[in-house]
Amino acid sequence: MSAYVELESFIDFGKVEYAYKRAVIAQQQKNYGFAEIGFRAAKARDARLLKVLEQAANIMITEDDRQRGETRNNAEKESERRYTTETQLWREAYRMVDEGKAKDVPHLKWIYGAGAFLCGYQV
Repeated sequence: MSAYVELESFIDFGKVEYAYKRAVIAQQQKNYGFAEIGFRAAKARDARLLKVLEQAANIMITEDDRQRGETRNNAEKESERRYTTETQLWREAYRMVDEGKAKDVPHLKWIYGAGAFLCGYQV
C-alpha cells in the first residue's frame, strides 16, 4: 500500500454527517460489528482511516466555525466557546489514532466505525 493517500475531493460535510448518522443507528441497534471494524483499523493505524479521520475532523471544525463562529468569539460563557461534542469526538478520534493510542473507548469506537464506513471498509 502506498504511503500517500488522497481523499480530498471524496470527503465532504454531507458524507461525514451521513457516516456519523450510520454510526448512531448502528449503536442504537447494538450492531457492535460496525464499531469493531473501525476499531481494528484504528489499532492498526490504517493510513486511509487516519486520513479520513483527519479530514473529517477538519471538516467538522470548519462547519462548527461557520455555524457558530461569531457566537463563539463573543460568548461570555466558556461552554459557548467550545466546539460541539461531535466535533470534539472526531478530533479526539483522529488524535488517538495519529498517536497510536487507539483504545477501546466506547464513544470513539463509533467514530472509528464511521471513519471506516467513509473508507469503504463496511456497508
